[in-house]
Amino acid sequence: MITLPKRLLKDPIPDGPSKGYVHKLSELLPEYYSVRGWDEKGIPTAETLNKLGLEEYEEYIK
Repeated sequence: MITLPKRLLKDPIPDGPSKGYVHKLSELLPEYYSVRGWDEKGIPTAETLNKLGLEEYEEYIK
């Protein structure tokens, strides 16, 4: 699985307006995937492929 470097996910931002903030990728990623019409692994759903006129690729995602 591709992800951000560990330091971006664990270390707080050292300065600036977001000082002290730690990225919450594990919380945000499921919502991002959902908004895009992807499953929990980040793969487009059959419904999304159909909306985009890409139904011939459905067989590759099963």
